[in-house]
Amino acid sequence: MATTSDDLLKIARRGAQKVALSKHGWVPPLEDIEEQCEPEIEEMLSVLQDDDVFGEVDLNEQQKLIDQIEAALPENRRTLMTELTDQHMRHVWLQQEAAYHLGVAVGMKIAAGKTPEELDEMQQAREDSEEASEGGIPEDNDGA
Repeated sequence: MATTSDDLLKIARRGAQKVALSKHGWVPPLEDIEEQCEPEIEEMLSVLQDDDVFGEVDLNEQQKLIDQIEAALPENRRTLMTELTDQHMRHVWLQQEAAYHLGVAVGMKIAAGKTPEELDEMQQAREDSEEASEGGIPEDNDGA
């Protein structure tokens, strides 16, 4: 059965219910969301891997292929394979980071019914307000 966007959104919404927003409604960093929503992320990955369009990702098979390619290369060229896999992992991570931030921005726009510029202005006003309130409270450094 082909996975639909609705299937994935149902799982994602379950995860989104777990996300702890700041007192001002801003979302936490990606690492925190990954921790809070780990079961839903794993479920989405599983559903996507079971889909005929995407196919299964087998990390053990990937490592076997890497090892076979490295073995076929002259010893002085084997580090190229390590560099290639490192570059690929960085690329995937960057795509994930970009998708996360785009998703947050789109979600905020939908929720607020605002343009990106209006959201930026709202965020700046909140940050300015937080800085002003933090600056107004003297820090107690004497431990009393």
